[in-house]
Amino acid sequence: MKKIVFYIVLSSIMSSIITIAAYKQYTKEEPILFPYTSSLSKTKFTSSDTSPLVSSAGFPDFTRVVSKTIHAVVNIKNYSKKYNNQFDPFDFFFGFPDDFGNNRGRKPQKNDIPGLHGSGVIISPDGYIVTNNHVIKDAEKIEISLNDQRTYKAKLIGTDPSTDIALLKINEKNLPFIYFSDSNKVQVGEWVLAIGNPFDLNSTVTAGIISAKNRSLGILRGETQSAIESFFQTDAAVNPGNSGGALINTNGELIGINTAISSASGSFIGYSFAAPSNLVAKVIQDIKKYGTVQRAYLGVKGMDLSKTEYLKAYNKETHQNIKSQPGFLIGEVFEKSGAADAGLKKGDIIKSIDGKPIQNVADLSFIVGTKHPGDKVKVNIIRNRQKKTFHVTLKDLQGRIKIRTKEEITPSELLGAIFEPLSKESKKEFGIGYGIRIIEIRTGRLSAIGLEEGDIILSINGEKMKKPNDVDRVLKKYSGDVTIKSIKQNGQVYIAGFEMN
Repeated sequence: MKKIVFYIVLSSIMSSIITIAAYKQYTKEEPILFPYTSSLSKTKFTSSDTSPLVSSAGFPDFTRVVSKTIHAVVNIKNYSKKYNNQFDPFDFFFGFPDDFGNNRGRKPQKNDIPGLHGSGVIISPDGYIVTNNHVIKDAEKIEISLNDQRTYKAKLIGTDPSTDIALLKINEKNLPFIYFSDSNKVQVGEWVLAIGNPFDLNSTVTAGIISAKNRSLGILRGETQSAIESFFQTDAAVNPGNSGGALINTNGELIGINTAISSASGSFIGYSFAAPSNLVAKVIQDIKKYGTVQRAYLGVKGMDLSKTEYLKAYNKETHQNIKSQPGFLIGEVFEKSGAADAGLKKGDIIKSIDGKPIQNVADLSFIVGTKHPGDKVKVNIIRNRQKKTFHVTLKDLQGRIKIRTKEEITPSELLGAIFEPLSKESKKEFGIGYGIRIIEIRTGRLSAIGLEEGDIILSINGEKMKKPNDVDRVLKKYSGDVTIKSIKQNGQVYIAGFEMN
């Protein structure tokens, strides 16, 4: 009997040791990835840690939700000479420079004065922060202030002007953060809270409801032709400085990043707009994992069938009588695209993708915008009043159907530019003996730091650029801070940087 008891005890001890060892090995090899999704965690409110959303007086009470999330929203200061001496018309959407209305035309002495204030959301305990691209655009230095007044210098991990999203990183641990929620489940009419720093007033909370979904405003098309706009519209008060802040639901989960307001004056007059969390999550996961957004394209362009005047013109041109209705009318199918390969044609009306109704271009761009090259989608259309279904394999702009690893993406691609050697005439004009000119620029690191077509790159990390291949030579397999010295088209020397990982 004693032997039996001994073996039982020994077996239990060995089992415990093996379990603990396996757990330690698992947690070592499988680190938690962001964005955190509460549906995969146990952090949702439970009956033991929640209070009613209605106070004893019968009014909405969001105190517990706010206390859970407010410390995860940060103040972002953009230190940039550009914003200290000129006015950006997009400030009417996004926020005003500190010196707006005062000392106009003043020349800054150095970049120790923040030009723009914005907000950001901590999405992981190790310091990853999501914000808007326009909040940190052209920044020479980015400073993060937490709700407890601790400040940090932030590194720019990556940006995506197509969605106006940027990912930052600060060196800190055990930070408060906000879980992502599935934005597809958001309903018009539900309560939401906006948290941010309007007019540099830290930790401001406003409440409202979702007024509409899938709004396209056209505000990002000036940044890129591949803009993806499918905003939540809310009546929660949002003002300049709220950009990049959190839009949360009543569970304290992130459903959107506040991006813009609709106003002629620059101040809130009733509506604001936020990028949905599912789109934000896809963008920042790509930036973190691949260094750039792996964007998929259907390969069509066209118009909403709600655009009555455009539809009349189309009917007149094509001798048709298409009625105004929900859907997207294909006006052109690009050669060698996924749509062309699958058999979609001009005149087809897209009614749904993967079973999700397509009301307008915002629906279409959002659904495709959350996909990767190589993903397959089921497209339901109407052609000649007949319903048809096509299975489309999405491609990237170069026609590839697979996700590319960091090793497969060249530094030039990450920078988002094509270069050419500098001509003798240009060297003489600027009084320099080396440099490469940007002849094409797309979404990437250079556009994020304010470089444009026609600008001349003199050096990268102190190494002179004499031919386009020098970019890949210097940055191949490089990880860390990158410093770019360039000459703008007006002859101004411009120095900016970013982090490459």
